[in-house]
Amino acid sequence: VSAILMYAFGNFRAAQDLSEAHANIIGAIKEARARTLSSNANSNYGVHFEAAKTVLFKGNSYSASDPSNEIYVLSQSVEINIISLTGGAVDTVFTRLNGTTTTSGTISIRAKRNGATNIITLEPTGVVK
Repeated sequence: VSAILMYAFGNFRAAQDLSEAHANIIGAIKEARARTLSSNANSNYGVHFEAAKTVLFKGNSYSASDPSNEIYVLSQSVEINIISLTGGAVDTVFTRLNGTTTTSGTISIRAKRNGATNIITLEPTGVVK
């Protein structure tokens, strides 16, 4: 009985971590777009994607050493396993005035424990689903 409960709890926790990662990544994308549209610091903003984290950055390109980067580390139980953005890009930048994005496509998040996935779709208009 305890083995069954441990397995069920593990799957429940994996689903929770996957849902949390999905919400955090969408939140970072929406925040980058909102900051760009509001001309925060007279700059564009973007999001950089890696397997274990996303980074909200200021400017037209990602620099890992920029101290203003806002890093969102994913739980160890989930990963970004597929980044399928225009031209093989791993980041997207929003354009001022209209909020469109320089790259569009999908980001797949996977629970390592059971392989469950969530897909985030980034439209060319900058809208995220």
